[in-house]
Amino acid sequence: MPKIYSLADKKRWLEQYENGKSEVSIAKEKKNNCDARTVKKGIEEAHRERDAQNARAELIKNALLKHQESLLEKLRGVLSSLTLPDKGWEPLSWYQTENSIFSKEVKPIVGIQSYESSDEGEHRKHGEDRLQLMLKQHLKKDKLWKYLALWDKAYAAHWSARIKLQHAIADLLRRETGYKLVDNHESTPPFLYSHNVGQLFFKMTVFNAFNKNAFNKDVKENWLKDIIADTAAGNVRYGAGSILAVAPGKEKECKKKLLAAYKKMQELPEIEEVVSSFEELEKAMSKPRDAIEEILLLELIPGRCDACQRLGL
Repeated sequence: MPKIYSLADKKRWLEQYENGKSEVSIAKEKKNNCDARTVKKGIEEAHRERDAQNARAELIKNALLKHQESLLEKLRGVLSSLTLPDKGWEPLSWYQTENSIFSKEVKPIVGIQSYESSDEGEHRKHGEDRLQLMLKQHLKKDKLWKYLALWDKAYAAHWSARIKLQHAIADLLRRETGYKLVDNHESTPPFLYSHNVGQLFFKMTVFNAFNKNAFNKDVKENWLKDIIADTAAGNVRYGAGSILAVAPGKEKECKKKLLAAYKKMQELPEIEEVVSSFEELEKAMSKPRDAIEEILLLELIPGRCDACQRLGL
């Protein structure tokens, strides 16, 4: 019965052959003592095995590079989302659409979903994608997730404060003028155009709140002077053509009520909540940004995930 040579033997033959030994001399060695054709066949087998290993290693290397780049790109996406909203931001639309000032229910805001729980089922329930789960596995106990959770909380608080202010301004406009808020031309006068008067007064109120030191009396008066009671057209407009209210025969009275409403808006408690929550959001932004930038500087996401385990790491 012919002797069976192990893969280790064949690898040794390949190494000897590549170092200059002939197949015949390898075959004549006492520990081999076999036909030169056996050695040749063994060398070819060891060569194929080595080529296969090298190919697998290259595939794994490329897979890991792609995996790392995907994780880094995901992290860059999180970083780009950590921005402060515009100071004039209105979460709700002033038109009758989903998530508008007219909506009875508002869909909750979707943040970065930086839940600190490590339970995968819980993450999937909240709609996280697979790549984000892998990122969390790599950075399992990193301080980043705590910072992102605080950011989400601060963002949600600011979002809620903005909505409260929008509703407060809408209610004040209705109450002071006695007119309904509408967003179309088919309503029976008198009425207020929500998308013009609501948006204008909200933005100017917020602008005033954020710029109390720089926003002087003259500037306020300048924009308020652009509110015009147009008795010929039967409306109150802002500037050249933005119609705030349609009130035939009561244009001047409507303008007076709108100005009075704006004055009362400056005392709304919701304004302070918007400003303070914005300041908290600003503070909450720096820590997760710093943590992400620190990781990105490494150009490598440390740790491992399920995908890494599948690749044998």
